[in-house]
Amino acid sequence: MKYVTNVGNQQFTIEINQAGVITVDGEVINVDMLQMEDTTMYSTIIDGLSHDIRMSEGDGAYIVQLNGEIFEVVVEDERTRLLAGLRNSTAASTGEAVIKAPMPGVVVEVCVAEGQVVEAGDIVVILESMKMQNEFKTPRSGQVHQIRVAVGDKVDQNSVMITIA
Repeated sequence: MKYVTNVGNQQFTIEINQAGVITVDGEVINVDMLQMEDTTMYSTIIDGLSHDIRMSEGDGAYIVQLNGEIFEVVVEDERTRLLAGLRNSTAASTGEAVIKAPMPGVVVEVCVAEGQVVEAGDIVVILESMKMQNEFKTPRSGQVHQIRVAVGDKVDQNSVMITIA
């Protein structure tokens, strides 16, 4: 699984491939981590060096204490990051709004019909990806111009599903 991690103003891409091996920005690092019973303390060996790390979950971030320093660490998996980007994107108030699949999946429901008038925030399609159903909403009011998917269709990442005019 791949994660995007922000520590202060630095961003790291972390990929966890197998137990004991992670990749940070393309560099392979050997890690052995064991949580101490009934605490927020972790005994960690990173590339042969021992570290004691205290880690607790804060408000939308992890609070990590390492070598006497405290860091706020925000972690997002790829799927969450893609969905957040889709939700946070702003659509122009004129022209065509395009609703694309941010990840591969299967269409489980098309909630609108061509020509239907929709309001900003209306659910237009539901896509199943990684055993989770994701609702996609129109970013603005308008009329459904074109539906390019049907229930049961497999879609690739960035496939156009619906356009709103």
